[in-house]
Amino acid sequence: MKDYSPDKPTFTDAINRMEALGTPSQKQDIRKSRTVFHVNGIEGPDLDAFPADLKIFDEQVPKLSGTKPTLQRLIMASGISDETYKQSWRAARRVIEAYTGEGQERKERKSRQDEWATFLDLFDTLAAVGLLNKNLRISLSKVIDVSRAADITPAALDAKKAASLLSTSSGHARRTIKKGLKALDKLKDVPRLGSMLSKETLTPKPKPASRIDNLPQNNQQAIKRWLDVAAREQMEDERYEHLAVELSPATRACYSAALSLYVATLLEANEEASTELANLFSNENVDAVMAAWKISKNQGRRTQHDYTINLAVVLVRNGHPDQAAYLYGMIATMSFLAEGRAASKIMTPKVKKWCEDLLSDPKKKALFQTQHIEYLERAVAVLKEAQTEGLDLKSLTTTKAINALPKKKAKFARKALRKARMFGMMAAYTAIALEGAPYRRENMLTARHSGPNKTMFLHLAGPSPHLIIKFPNSELKNGIWLSERGEELEAVIIKKRGAGDFGSDIISFYLREIRPLFPEADKTHCFFPPLEKAKTTETGFVKGTFYDWLAEASAAIGLPMNSHNFRHGYCSIDINEGQRSMEDLAKILGDTVAVIQKNYAWINSRQSVVNVQRSAADRRANLMKNRRT
Repeated sequence: MKDYSPDKPTFTDAINRMEALGTPSQKQDIRKSRTVFHVNGIEGPDLDAFPADLKIFDEQVPKLSGTKPTLQRLIMASGISDETYKQSWRAARRVIEAYTGEGQERKERKSRQDEWATFLDLFDTLAAVGLLNKNLRISLSKVIDVSRAADITPAALDAKKAASLLSTSSGHARRTIKKGLKALDKLKDVPRLGSMLSKETLTPKPKPASRIDNLPQNNQQAIKRWLDVAAREQMEDERYEHLAVELSPATRACYSAALSLYVATLLEANEEASTELANLFSNENVDAVMAAWKISKNQGRRTQHDYTINLAVVLVRNGHPDQAAYLYGMIATMSFLAEGRAASKIMTPKVKKWCEDLLSDPKKKALFQTQHIEYLERAVAVLKEAQTEGLDLKSLTTTKAINALPKKKAKFARKALRKARMFGMMAAYTAIALEGAPYRRENMLTARHSGPNKTMFLHLAGPSPHLIIKFPNSELKNGIWLSERGEELEAVIIKKRGAGDFGSDIISFYLREIRPLFPEADKTHCFFPPLEKAKTTETGFVKGTFYDWLAEASAAIGLPMNSHNFRHGYCSIDINEGQRSMEDLAKILGDTVAVIQKNYAWINSRQSVVNVQRSAADRRANLMKNRRT
């Protein structure tokens, strides 16, 4: 935790005040509040020094809302429920509010008879007669409170002031304020309310999809031209360049991120920077960028090292080897890049901790290996519940079909449809990852089981149902290295080899019962179709929604995780239990043995330590036995 000024009032000061002068309810809040600090690792001296400051509290002690895999893992490890965490979070906040007086100040603002009160009275009148959605009232409370605190009236709340309110608020408060601003924008269309509000749009514009979108148009175009050259298979003989295939989208994205950050860094320092990319890579410019990256906290050292390598690769492929050589030299010269290079050779501490926790907990380890069955059971339960309610979910995949139902049934149908899709998709996804191979997320979500470019070949009918998965090198993140070694990723067959194999059955269930629940299922060849419109026949499930679903579904079964945890868990368990060699894992993952050893050698080392300790314990036991005789 970062250092705080010792002269600031602390949470301990707040506790002492509440214990001496507080009500019974406030004293109960003291007891409850300690839990939320414990979950977030704020204990002992850290808790004694923690400021009694709501803004710092909101930044350091996150609120549990929506899906937060990292926080949910901490909560689960602490042995408490999500609801207990939420209660503790609210209790800690009340302790600080009571001590600082902010709670009383908020009550005073809420009781004011001002222009906001007139606005809310009119809102309530219109909502009472059914002209407005009364739920919007909840979204308005926070933005009105912060506006009152800043002495901003409804008519004076313009885009500039709205931006100021957001910039001075903590993360959770910003999200709540944004909802309120969005609600106010909606209410501008209501004549009687709109006349009391500023005419400007208050909801902030969404951030661009990627860093490149923030650059001037001519820089964007130049970067894309360089990417067209760099993100392709490299031919030694230029006569065959027309046969070069594009590298994977993930590889292109890595090159784009590195170039965009480099150019953005230069533009921040010099608004007149040349729009010719080659001119931006003078030694002086490279020095300036590296100096800025060295003090930047926006990227880790590992990322900065990888970006520097990517920049050098792109320069070489676009005919600028001298500038690339200078960048390579920087890696050997700059200490922070050397740190990044060292970090890239080992598993990150966060991932290693996840693997260690998995291996040390038999229940988690068992759940990881059978999670596809857990998801299947939940999907089947949702379908049965819908059937009991007399609903055929396959006929309710469109908004129009659901809206035709009575209001109560429509609400149930939406919830059931979402859960069936989520758990059913996760069952199929994890069946492939666990009984096939833990492919990367981008390959899984774009896997195609039909059409001219299949990567999944289904043979699910007949006496021996099975499927074959085969990705070409051009679609793999490490495909270029496989091609250079003259190798391909081995095809994987999923079939029933014994009583513990359920993959082919789960895939059949998904195709029969779950995939038809996606409205665009018949518009795409992708095994996992998108929820929204399929722009092409090879449009797959959107990664952002996938992250949300995986976080929610995995938390529901008690094993919160992200998509890359499949690879780490798969390898960690196999190596720890001696089921497969590192050579075998390298083949199934398409990596080199060196990469597998780099990431997972610690497991064998740890097992060696345990073996030594067990041997020593056995010797002590024998010595003690002989001593007694």
